[in-house]
Amino acid sequence: MKKIGTIILLLISINSIGQNLVECGIDNNPKLTQTESEFLTEYMNDEQLKNYDLTDKKVIFVTGNSAQQLGTKSEYFDQIKQSNKNENKIATWIVELNENERKISGGYDVIITYWVKILTKKRKNKIINEIKASR
Repeated sequence: MKKIGTIILLLISINSIGQNLVECGIDNNPKLTQTESEFLTEYMNDEQLKNYDLTDKKVIFVTGNSAQQLGTKSEYFDQIKQSNKNENKIATWIVELNENERKISGGYDVIITYWVKILTKKRKNKIINEIKASR
């Protein structure tokens, strides 16, 4: 009987994570919703987030081997949705911006990278300046 209860709980939790993903990336507002934040907390390991709450955080999405391309929130979550169909995860990482970087970028809190092999400090500064110039 315990095994049946465990299986039911597992199926319910898997279904709720899938439902959360459907509600993610439906717009390109750089602020993450609570649903998007909760999904990413489940999707990434705790060490990456270090108990960092992403709800209402303003995010810069970056992709490409050396972080050469700005992405959008909907593109990012579309990549996750495509990978989930194959039961894979995309290579993704969070880089928190310091106070000065937040100010320069216009209030962005973090950079979320996907399919990026390396994000150098020089490239990070370029990204922040690109965001500044686009405002």
